[in-house]
Amino acid sequence: MAKKQSFGEKNKKGGAGDFKVAKLVYSVKSEKTSGWKFIEKNVRIPSGENDQTVINKVISDGVK
Repeated sequence: MAKKQSFGEKNKKGGAGDFKVAKLVYSVKSEKTSGWKFIEKNVRIPSGENDQTVINKVISDGVK
């Protein structure tokens, strides 16, 4: 029989787990069609860092 795993044991398998995940949805205006396009990203926020600064950096990198 297989050993039962708890949620904590499954979570430890993933490696370094000191982060939060935030789903970021923002809009960008298309240059071709002049319509709005929505972009969704899952952002890892390391513990100890400011959430807003990490999110602003991801947005500024994605708009290029």
